[in-house]
Amino acid sequence: MIKYLWSLLLRLYAWVFRRPVVYRGQHVADLPDTLAQGIVYIVGADGHDWSAAMLCPGGCGKTLEMNLLPDAKPVWTLQEHPDRSITLRPSVWLKTGCGCHYVLTEGRVRWA
Repeated sequence: MIKYLWSLLLRLYAWVFRRPVVYRGQHVADLPDTLAQGIVYIVGADGHDWSAAMLCPGGCGKTLEMNLLPDAKPVWTLQEHPDRSITLRPSVWLKTGCGCHYVLTEGRVRWA
């Protein structure tokens, strides 16, 4: 219950005091040591992407990595738009830490 209330408080704070972040894709061969807010790092080589990583939008600072390889589960699909914004499906649910649950649609976080 406390984690849920903390997550709710973080979302309220983000809604009131921050501008909405539009997440944009950046292709990298290796994940950097420090991630920047608003960037979805698409890790891969030679046109083959195997994971997407980003900082948790809930504010806990945790690095989230989503598998893009269809042979391993769970798997996400990533769509890049002409303006470099990202759509990521299905939703991302952080079961530890702040407990964020969201969908990334055209670079915008939609809380679930």
